[in-house]
Amino acid sequence: MSRFQPDFKSVALLFAICVTGAVPDASAQGSEGLTGLYSNKSGKLAIVEGSNETLVHFSGSFPQGNSEGTCDCAWTVQKKTATAWTLTQADDPEPWTLRVNPKQFVLESGPTPQCCGAGYPGKDTFARSTSKPLGICKVKASKAVFHASDAANTARKAFVVSGDAVEAYVDPLEPDFLAARFQGPQKATAGLLKREDLDCSADSGPTASKAPVAADKLQPFAGTWVELTRQGKGFVVLKPCSAATRSFTVKPATGEVEVQLGQEATTLKVTSVEPGKGAGAWVLGLTSSDGKPEALQWKTADAAKGTVTVTSPDLFSQSHDYVRQEKQSAFPSKQEKGCDEYER
Repeated sequence: MSRFQPDFKSVALLFAICVTGAVPDASAQGSEGLTGLYSNKSGKLAIVEGSNETLVHFSGSFPQGNSEGTCDCAWTVQKKTATAWTLTQADDPEPWTLRVNPKQFVLESGPTPQCCGAGYPGKDTFARSTSKPLGICKVKASKAVFHASDAANTARKAFVVSGDAVEAYVDPLEPDFLAARFQGPQKATAGLLKREDLDCSADSGPTASKAPVAADKLQPFAGTWVELTRQGKGFVVLKPCSAATRSFTVKPATGEVEVQLGQEATTLKVTSVEPGKGAGAWVLGLTSSDGKPEALQWKTADAAKGTVTVTSPDLFSQSHDYVRQEKQSAFPSKQEKGCDEYER
């Protein structure tokens, strides 16, 4: 059996969260809603979307006479519409196309794809229902700089720092460069990181089976935290018209976090608590009921006032400022405008 191994496998993808700085370039790609790992019977499709660029990786096999041919392809999205993406890579003059349909992705190659063995049929389909979450790695270098996907892997200004927890898909080929994604308060950043700068020894799959952390580790975070909304130079506790004010409650006894989203709530297990970068910084590893991991970045803003800032790629991607419930009276309460229409 022969197996084709492309010489550019060093740019296979790993997906990450946690970075300190991010500078978008002119190739802004927009929404980050499709990041994840998709699969079919013969391969995997990985997507990492950032505000600055989108990276795509495909690995798979196909019949090649009496043996098996393989593909190992890593691209940058050059052009993106709602239904089709143009995929390019530095050492292949022929672009691929990823067709984005409501229920599936259709990957189509050029006439002579450089990243696949001879005889590749030219098309692969991946159901969007096969989407799986990514695992978690940790940055072990003092500073890991993002790199571009060009032939020279040019260094960029964005970087992650030691102790940052990252969500990751670790390619089994153990490439030299890994594609990373950071979800910041306003935007996501994508780019390549050096594999040697990350510790991915932990299980990279879903962590639904992991037990919650011990109660004593969660005690400093215990209680209910109420969302603050910035108004002018300060904060208020906003009362929405037809929903509850966002909040979350840390429960050490059960090792859970209950998140009140306004009109619905969700509960996650806390499966790890680790120090973050700087005083008052922590990383809480959360796991949803379906096994999806989420790294919650926690930072004490003002201990006396009982305020914190939190960030995560999903539940807290847009909501960051919170105050302990017993100290919320120090902040003015304000009713959302336009509530009359909800009472009719």
